[in-house]
Amino acid sequence: MSNNNADRLEKFKSITTEVFALTLGLGAFSLSSIPLTSMEDVVVAIGAFAIAFMYVAMIWIISSRFFEAYPLYDDAFLALDFMMLFLVALGPFIMRAIFFESPELQQPMSVLYGLDLMGTYAILGFLHQKFIWQNRECLKPERIKQVKMDRNMQFVASVWFLVSTVIPIPYRFVFWTLAAAVVPVYRHVIAPYHVK
Repeated sequence: MSNNNADRLEKFKSITTEVFALTLGLGAFSLSSIPLTSMEDVVVAIGAFAIAFMYVAMIWIISSRFFEAYPLYDDAFLALDFMMLFLVALGPFIMRAIFFESPELQQPMSVLYGLDLMGTYAILGFLHQKFIWQNRECLKPERIKQVKMDRNMQFVASVWFLVSTVIPIPYRFVFWTLAAAVVPVYRHVIAPYHVK
């Protein structure tokens, strides 16, 4: 990668980090505008924020590791990353609509949240695959295996959230929470045995 591209990548990493930080900050700030009239309201508000925070933080960590481990920089990468950032920024807004707007919005907005996370993880998976395509000739087989396991982990998460859109609402939230455990279990327990 040329110095010019390396400088541009550093700037882009900085923008990406700022979008994630702003998303987390706005999600936390939105808690202050929620009318709380009972302890149940407080628990629901903190629970909704916790789910949104957990996924924004997880995606931030995954994308940061991607930047560090898989240097990739071109127009397709930028387009995919900006699409991912857009989906990440929507997350807290959608979560707020699920819990604190009209009850009629809960079903469609929770489906939208599942699709939002599905899209985010799918983009991360495509970024990993793009890295493999562009660097297959110069990567050692063990390195390709690692990238494939990371790629597959993102696609497993993407499918998990797609499936969540057809699960009844009360179980959907449990399903989302379980993804935080299922995805790492896939990556560290299952993937090493079947990824070639």
